[in-house]
Amino acid sequence: MLENVTINAGQRLEFYERGDFFRLMEGTDPVQVTYYYNGQEVSEADNVREGYAEEFDKGEFDRIAITSATTQAIQFVIRYGNKVAYDKTPEGDVNILNVNGAFTNSVVAVSTSNVQLKPANANRRYLLIQNNDSAATVWVRVDGVAATLGAGVRLLNGGSSLEFQGYAPTGAINAIGDGAGTANLQIVEG
Repeated sequence: MLENVTINAGQRLEFYERGDFFRLMEGTDPVQVTYYYNGQEVSEADNVREGYAEEFDKGEFDRIAITSATTQAIQFVIRYGNKVAYDKTPEGDVNILNVNGAFTNSVVAVSTSNVQLKPANANRRYLLIQNNDSAATVWVRVDGVAATLGAGVRLLNGGSSLEFQGYAPTGAINAIGDGAGTANLQIVEG
């Protein structure tokens, strides 16, 4: 997607396009670019000028919003899986959101009834669930629905794991075991 638009002073323009690469090709004054994925803000670049580019190595965006303090013509490009080279030096400040934070590590015992591994967490950006049990297989649901045998992601015994990074489910996480003992699942959340 290549766009040439005029943005008015104080105006916020939104563009819905899946991508993992953005480059501001032309513009006379600084702008703010905010990136979203599934309705959640994932990154924001403040006071950037033409030449600015951002590539999402892990993840993507499906909407951007551009705001300008002045009226100006801008040109930008959004790509998925490709970069666009540009020979002007970028100017401005970039603020990446959710790049670090505290992680918690816990162990939850899972047997033949549904158990909540983690409650809903709108700020979750990382989740790892590992089944280190030597006998039990478990099924994990990441959509807030109670787990049942055979429904969800199956984690075999002996170290199978499920990992979400960059974009993690925010609903409650539930699990159930197959009855071959009680599995102690290792959970890391960030």
